[in-house]
Amino acid sequence: MNCTSKPKIINIMPHEPAYHYLPDEKPDFWWEKEDGSWLGFWTREWPDLLGEAVLKQTDQYEWEVWQPDYKADKVYSRRLKTGVVHKLFPAQDKVYYSGVISEKGINSEALITHLSALRGKRIILQLHGFPSPLNLELIRIFGPTKEFPIFLLSHGTKAAPIKEFFGFHRPLTYLKLLMEQMNYSSILQYADVIGGQNLASLDNIQMIYRGRIERLNMGCDFDFWIPVPSDEIKRDVRKKLCIPDNRTVFLVASFFVTLKQLDKLINVFKNISKRDDFSLIIVGCGEKSYSDFLHSLARELVVQNKAVFHPYVTGEKLRSLYWASDVYLSASKSEGCSVSAIKAMACGLPVLTSPVGGTGDMMKKHGVGKFIPIKNYNKWASVISEILDKEMPKTLDLRLARDAYDWPNVVKRFIKIFDDLCRKYYGEAPKV
Repeated sequence: MNCTSKPKIINIMPHEPAYHYLPDEKPDFWWEKEDGSWLGFWTREWPDLLGEAVLKQTDQYEWEVWQPDYKADKVYSRRLKTGVVHKLFPAQDKVYYSGVISEKGINSEALITHLSALRGKRIILQLHGFPSPLNLELIRIFGPTKEFPIFLLSHGTKAAPIKEFFGFHRPLTYLKLLMEQMNYSSILQYADVIGGQNLASLDNIQMIYRGRIERLNMGCDFDFWIPVPSDEIKRDVRKKLCIPDNRTVFLVASFFVTLKQLDKLINVFKNISKRDDFSLIIVGCGEKSYSDFLHSLARELVVQNKAVFHPYVTGEKLRSLYWASDVYLSASKSEGCSVSAIKAMACGLPVLTSPVGGTGDMMKKHGVGKFIPIKNYNKWASVISEILDKEMPKTLDLRLARDAYDWPNVVKRFIKIFDDLCRKYYGEAPKV
C-alpha cells in the first residue's frame, strides 16, 4: 500500500453538467472540440463546493470530482484555484436491471476504468445522489472486494420502496417496489457510510441499510452571507430593482423545475394581487419550456410591478437580492437541506417554507419561521396575507444557524468520517 501520498477523495456525480438549465451560457470552465461544439462544467456543483470547504480546513486530503458527460469524447480535467480537480468522462446511456425491472440511466465505462486503475491506492469513493442507477452500479462493482471505502451521500429525500408498498398501486407497481427494496438492500450493504440531510431521509435510509448512518448537510460561508449592513444599503438595492420602500419583499431563489411549485406560488400571489403591499423576487434558471411558462404566468404581476424575474446570479449579486428582501420563501415538495434557505438564515431573514428538508427540521425544533402545506394552496394565500398584515415570522438565532451550517462546522463532520474510514482501511488517519 502506498502511504506516502495523501488519501484522495473521489467524488462521483450521477448526472452530466446542467447544460439544459443554461443552454445559451458557457460553463465556468469549458473546452471547444474539433467539430466546433463545446463542453464544460460549472463550479457551483455541491462536490466542488464541499471540496473547497474541506481543503480550506485540512491539507491532508486531495479532492477530485468525476462527472459523466454525454458530450465528452475523452477525459477532460481542470484543477481549480481551490485545489479541487474536476474531470469530465465520456458517458453513454445504459439499461440497468433490477430483477425483471429495467431502468435507463447514464453510465461511463471510461470512469469505471479509471476508478479500477486506482485499486491499491489510498482513496475514498464518495458517491453523490441517492439512489441513482450509476451509484448502485459502482457499489455493485467495487463494494464486495472492500479495497477502498465507499461513502454515499444523499442530497434529497427519496422514500424507501417499502414505504410506498402500502399505498394503492397496480400489481406491477407492487412488484417493482419489492424488487427495488431487495436490490437496494443487497447492494447498499457494501457501503461503509451513508449520509442523509434531514430526518425523513435518515428514516428512509434505515429501512434499506443497516450500516453507519450520519446526518450531514451542505453549508455556506457565514462571513460572506451576513445580514444587510444598513437600511441605506437595503433601500439602494430595492431602488435598483424598482421596488418601493413600503413593500414586504418575498424572495425565491431556485432552479425552475416543477418540484419547486413555482407556478403554484405565482398563482397564489396573483390571487392576492389586489393588495399593493408586496413584491415577489424570483431568481434562478431552468429548462426553457418551464421558464417560459413561469414568465407567462407571472406577466400580470410583472406589469403591476409586483414581481421581478432576476437572471441566475451568485456571489455578491445574489447576496444583494437577499439584502433587498424581508422573507425567504420556498414551496418545494421535497428538499435535502435547502442551501438557499440556509443563506437566508445567515442573512437574518425569516423563512416561510413547506415542511420539508433539513432546514425545515431546524425551524420546527426551534419554533421559528412559518410553514405552508405542500398542496393546500388556499392556505398559502392566508399565511402570506398574515405576514403582510405584519405577523412576521421569527428568525433563527444566528448562533444556532452558524453552528449548524457554517462551512467550517459542516466539514468537521465530513473530515471525521474520512479519518475514520482511513483508519479502518489503511491503518491510520492522515497526520494533521
